[in-house]
Amino acid sequence: MSIVKMKRLRLLSLASQREELLARLQHAGCVEVLEPEQALTDPEWTALLTRESTSLLTVKSQATAIRAALDTLKRYAPEKTGLFIQRQAIREKDFFRPEALETALALAEEINERARQISKLHTRETNLLNQKTSLEPWAPLDLPLEVQETATTVVQLGTCPVGVDLAETERQLAETTERSQLMEISRDKHQRYLLLVCWKEEFEEAIKVLRARGYGAARLKGLTGTPMENIQRIEEEIIQVQQERADIIEKIAACRDQRKNLEICQDRVEQDLQREQAREKLLTDGTMIFLEGWVAQTGLPRLEEGLKDLACAYELADPTPEETPPTLLKNRKWISCINMVTEMYSLPVYHGGIDPNPLIFGFFVLFFGIMFADIAYGLVLFAISFAITKKYRPKGTLGYMFHLGQYLGLSTAVFGALTGGLCGDAIYQFTNAFFPDHVISLPALINPLQDPMTIMAIALGLGAVHMLFGQCVHIYMEIRDGRPLEGFLDVVPWWIVFAGLAVAYFKGTALVVGLGFLALLLTQGRHKKGILGKFFGGIASWYDITSWLGDILSYCRLMALMLATSVISQVFNILATLPGEGLPKPVGILVFLVIFLVGNLFNMGINIIGTYVHAARLQYLEFFSKFYKEGGVPFKPLKYQTKYVDVTTDNGEVVE
Repeated sequence: MSIVKMKRLRLLSLASQREELLARLQHAGCVEVLEPEQALTDPEWTALLTRESTSLLTVKSQATAIRAALDTLKRYAPEKTGLFIQRQAIREKDFFRPEALETALALAEEINERARQISKLHTRETNLLNQKTSLEPWAPLDLPLEVQETATTVVQLGTCPVGVDLAETERQLAETTERSQLMEISRDKHQRYLLLVCWKEEFEEAIKVLRARGYGAARLKGLTGTPMENIQRIEEEIIQVQQERADIIEKIAACRDQRKNLEICQDRVEQDLQREQAREKLLTDGTMIFLEGWVAQTGLPRLEEGLKDLACAYELADPTPEETPPTLLKNRKWISCINMVTEMYSLPVYHGGIDPNPLIFGFFVLFFGIMFADIAYGLVLFAISFAITKKYRPKGTLGYMFHLGQYLGLSTAVFGALTGGLCGDAIYQFTNAFFPDHVISLPALINPLQDPMTIMAIALGLGAVHMLFGQCVHIYMEIRDGRPLEGFLDVVPWWIVFAGLAVAYFKGTALVVGLGFLALLLTQGRHKKGILGKFFGGIASWYDITSWLGDILSYCRLMALMLATSVISQVFNILATLPGEGLPKPVGILVFLVIFLVGNLFNMGINIIGTYVHAARLQYLEFFSKFYKEGGVPFKPLKYQTKYVDVTTDNGEVVE
């Protein structure tokens, strides 16, 4: 239960064994391959070694092709899936079978080509629809569009704003020209669609008159026949395009049975991608390759097993104080689920940090249970988390979340039993409304609605214990690092102050409080320069008592959230009984059940999120502030990271 020790790994191997080496490291899952920064900057190294060439672009292209094919299938051949992916177990040698990859890539290319055809057809249809739209205003015109002039006249289609006075325009056109005619073909909300016929010699004069009124020539080039003939032709083309697209979609949908193979190969290509990214970080002289990285001490047996029959040489070294090794937290399985809470904040630093997971697990589960206290809510949370964990085996953060959810559910149910909460006071409200002669109430050790001050006292007491524990961890870390006096001087004066406040409250004497403030004056400014600096640093620390009191008072949220959960549930339970008044008892009970279920599901949904956030907040702000050194870099080893499958050995064990 600690931060796993890291070893600096430097390895030399034959270039001919490169692929086998990376495959074995990925199988072992315990080595993070690094950029060899020192080697790249050292002239002696750079004279001998260069970066390893890779097929990264090729593998990225394969990954993109398979993802695109799956997206196309999802769009045109959707399948009903649950909220979580049901992982398929597949043996390692079958997972990396080249034939399966080649088949999947060929299928992906076929699907993607059809998707490109659909895209082209969609563009074609859009263009045709735009042409049709542009021709529809000219539909009444019974004149071939290719006719633009005769030997003596000009024929032109044009538009002008609908607000133009057409009669006045025609009058001015007649005054300016001798033989010209302007006819309106149609109009819409914005424009008039016009036909202009005039002598060639008078065309320029006619255009000047029309342009002054917003006239512009229509752009209908390349079309023959009347507008209606063109509209009919376009409609036929649209139907043809739509049919062609439907045929292609049907062919894509016929590939739905190959979806699983594509998903498996997507996972396969993602592993190839990881290896190629690691390969980019290798150095080579053509014959040998050089690898540098971090290996977790817990993974050394797997590393040795993977390298035992390879022609390679490697060395392991402890990290220097100047280096920044990655952080890996290793705990028992039942504690490791709290890692999601730690990761949401920040991992501890490798040098001088401490694994917070064992320290916060009990408090987090305890605080969550107190705030969410309800038997039914807790059992539902436990059941859902347990079922999802068993059926879907989620990994990563989701795996942590549902594993943790089981403990949170049990804690919630326990505190619900202690406070008499089962969907609030549902049993009491139900029996009181429909069976008044047999009213039932669950027994409670403490009723939060009737005795909130006791709940608040317990919350503040737990807060004091929580913060005191954080200070003890601070002292431990200072002792561990060889500075025991620093740890005691940081913390003990505050203990004297708070002990003095307790003595003053119960005994009526402030002597111990005075001693505590004197201790703060003498110790808290010790790192300042000069006597005055130390003195005023000590004086300034007195103000921090407000921060300490604020931290303790923040634990009142334990009471507040418990009351909120209970009150909201009680409100819905009361509302559920109201419509049943005056109705036959079976109908009233049915109405009650509907409102009861909807209301309590809503209450559970909104409060489970708030409870989680506030439980985490108490760890981050009130607890971590006493000792935690954040800023750790996560350990990212080369390993199998799959979405759809679990890679197994020949004996069925999942390769982690």
